[in-house]
Amino acid sequence: MFILGGATSHAKTLGDTLRESKWDRIIGTWVDPETKGQNRKVTYTWKVKDHAILATSAAFGTNSVAIMGRNAKDGTLFHVGTDSKGTSVLGKWTFKSGVAVLELAFVTGDGVEGVMKIRYTKKDDNTLVVSIEGLTPQPIVYTLVKVKTVTKAPESGSKPPSDPKRR
Repeated sequence: MFILGGATSHAKTLGDTLRESKWDRIIGTWVDPETKGQNRKVTYTWKVKDHAILATSAAFGTNSVAIMGRNAKDGTLFHVGTDSKGTSVLGKWTFKSGVAVLELAFVTGDGVEGVMKIRYTKKDDNTLVVSIEGLTPQPIVYTLVKVKTVTKAPESGSKPPSDPKRR
């Protein structure tokens, strides 16, 4: 007897694809080093672990949000989003060991349609070189660095209030 959802095989996930391609370190916040994120900032956060990434960004006063996921039927890694100027994007990602490429079709808030390609190249684990191609005759190239998460060290000699020895 066949029951829907009864399959026991493990489908490949977005997380699997990122780990295999060594792009799982994209998770986190990336900023332009010159202004420490005032001009360009992008954050990739798991919203559904291994299945959906929320990408939020701010660049020169324009805020955007997108979701990344994986089509389970054909394996396409999709990207869909919009920004504060009404531009919408629909595209797909390809990840290889040192390069990630996001190919996008877009429609501006004024109805102008176009295509572009954003190429991310790893300089090292904490530095990306970004190349935006197709919007201008020459690619727009800039660098992003990963913001390190700072964990506050506990104050020396202090004990948590719930510690029974403090009472």
